[in-house]
Amino acid sequence: MGPVDDHILNTEMTGWRKCLGGQWDLLALSRTSGISAPLWVSRNEKNRRYLVHACTSTMDVAGSLLKQDLFPRWSWILAATQTRGRGQLGRSWISRSGNLFATIRLPQSAGTLGNLLPLALGAVLAEVMAGLGLSAEVKWPNDILVGRTKVGGIIVEERGGTLLAGIGINVDQGPETDSFSHSFKIPAGSVQSFGVGVSVPGLWMQVEQCMTRCLPAFISCPGCVVERLGTCLAFRDEPIVVTNAGAGDGPATLVGISTSGGLILRTARGEQIINRGQIIPPVL
Repeated sequence: MGPVDDHILNTEMTGWRKCLGGQWDLLALSRTSGISAPLWVSRNEKNRRYLVHACTSTMDVAGSLLKQDLFPRWSWILAATQTRGRGQLGRSWISRSGNLFATIRLPQSAGTLGNLLPLALGAVLAEVMAGLGLSAEVKWPNDILVGRTKVGGIIVEERGGTLLAGIGINVDQGPETDSFSHSFKIPAGSVQSFGVGVSVPGLWMQVEQCMTRCLPAFISCPGCVVERLGTCLAFRDEPIVVTNAGAGDGPATLVGISTSGGLILRTARGEQIINRGQIIPPVL
């Protein structure tokens, strides 16, 4: 990443802090890895909120803050740019400036959802999109689609017994050339390409509010996750091709989500459930 003009950087971060509200202070960087710009922190009674213009990835910074005991549950970090963002299976996440990159620490009780957790988070993001007037779908296991374009993704990691959720949303624009999405016939999209005007911090405020409201309800009622996905699961009752699922590879029809978060398929061999792999729509 090239050098960033200090005036532009300061103006953008000042705007973000004003949008998010609260009192912000600069945090010393000496013990926090993954950061190449000033780190701002806003404290309140329940969590800590962090802002940074540039970092390797928000997951890296969150992990470093965890080691310093500076990242209690429901705390989050929001970045303008990532230089080494990553998605599912360690793939790189193309991090264009103008999009949303965040990591939030989840309560430990979220772990009881197991494989349903990324899907529950997807359902939360679908609710946020609905609030913007967009009809979103959750593509198993962890993507967000609008208009059958990929506008976001979720990654869940456990760090020393702590659950972190990384969230990426294309606000301004999606990658022009994404070989992974291209090969899977799902083009990248963005929120603003559908005529929705929203800023990165403004969108994150909606995500945070929806997350803290909806996720505890999903944790206490896993069946509610499956029920919600019944209305927003991408490619439901449509033909797909399954890859990287071992014996489950091949053509199938997507039936739904199991109570354990697996994908229920109807195949030539009968109905089966897969818990890993990728699904490819044959024609879009």
